[in-house]
Amino acid sequence: RFVNMFVTVIASCVISAPGNELRGYCLQAPDKKLPFFEFFKPDKFVRSTSVGALIMAVSLGIGTLATPQVERIWGQVREFLKKNPAGYAVIALVLLGNIVAASRQKEVGDATKAKK
Repeated sequence: RFVNMFVTVIASCVISAPGNELRGYCLQAPDKKLPFFEFFKPDKFVRSTSVGALIMAVSLGIGTLATPQVERIWGQVREFLKKNPAGYAVIALVLLGNIVAASRQKEVGDATKAKK
């Protein structure tokens, strides 16, 4: 599964790259528009295409490996929650605690910025 996803994503990124480059050329700001041969830099094109394709292929390939494991764990959590409905309250309290902590952290950050 990983290899299939990896190869498919690499191929699709490489095949779509010239269209992305053309789109970037067409969407330039009129006041900063460059001629095509100044806009298109083959070395940057190859580098950005290969790096972007590699990052996306690895990410989605790992996702294909992780998805069955996560589905299995989620099934176990759902079964646990069916047997123990109080678990929903625990989850709600944890989420509420995280929201409150994030709010406090934002207030502290805002207060710190205001002092500067």
